[in-house]
This record gives sequence, C-alpha cells and structure tokens, in this order.
Amino acid sequence: MTATSSGSTGDLPGRVAALVGPVAEAQAVELVDVEVKGQGNRRLVRLVADADGGLDVDRIASLSRAVGDVLDTEDVIPGGYTLEVTSPGADRPMRSARDFRRNVGREIRVVRTEEAASVPDVKGEVRGTLVAADDEAVRLEVDGETESVALAEIDHGKVVLPW
Repeated sequence: MTATSSGSTGDLPGRVAALVGPVAEAQAVELVDVEVKGQGNRRLVRLVADADGGLDVDRIASLSRAVGDVLDTEDVIPGGYTLEVTSPGADRPMRSARDFRRNVGREIRVVRTEEAASVPDVKGEVRGTLVAADDEAVRLEVDGETESVALAEIDHGKVVLPW
C-alpha cells in the first residue's frame, strides 16, 4: 500500500492508512493507496481499495461508511474533508502475485524487466490469457500453449482492454 499527500499534510496519509487499514481488512478489502490533498476544510481523502473478485458499489459504500465513522471518531483530519473511496482502474499495473491472481481468466500483457528481456530468445512482452498465478510465476495461455513467466522477471502486467 502506498500513502501519498499533496500540500503540507505531514504524515497524514500514513496516519489515515494506519486507522482505516484494519477497517478494510475486516471487510476483506485491501487498501491499495491513501491520498490526502488540499488544506483546511477543503481536504480530499482518497482511498483506493481492491478485493478478490473486485469491488461493487455496495461494498464500496459499506467501506466508505465504516471508514468515515472511524475518521470522524478519531478526528484525525483537521477541519472538514471529503472522503472518496474507489477501486483501482482496469489499467492499473499489476506487480504482485495478488494483483495477478485477481485477474485470472482475463487477457493480459506481461512486460519483462530490462534484464530479463535482454536474455537471448526471451520475449520482452508476452500477451495471453492468464490461467494461473502464484508467488513464483504467472502462467498464460498463448496460442494454445501455456507459457510461464517468473514474477522476478516481470516489470509489470496490464489487463488488455477490449477497445
């Protein structure tokens, strides 16, 4: 999880993440990023969250209510704020085994690290249907064949969007 800020918020994103992380975990949701922007009563607290199987509107609303209650009770945000809870976009780069596992069954493009791609007879990119992912490698179906790519060789992966 990353925590970023804009303006003079100190480690406010880190404090928010520490408070709301357990709330997200209790709802089987991963807190991907916490961002705090603005100052005074014009602050925006943006939480990016994800879960296995994705997040629907009801789950986002439930998380938003629970997080808002904690932030209001703990009064961690000086002044007023707007809370925004969202899921990562489909074009968010995948880097961890968990990211890849969430996208099994989808067509993806894997980009190898420069070092891995510089090895003779190794393609820099692999595109295919993600059939499995674990802590060691991802497996893609490419032209009817299964190809395995070690996670250590992957710079990032992206879902191939249908448009």
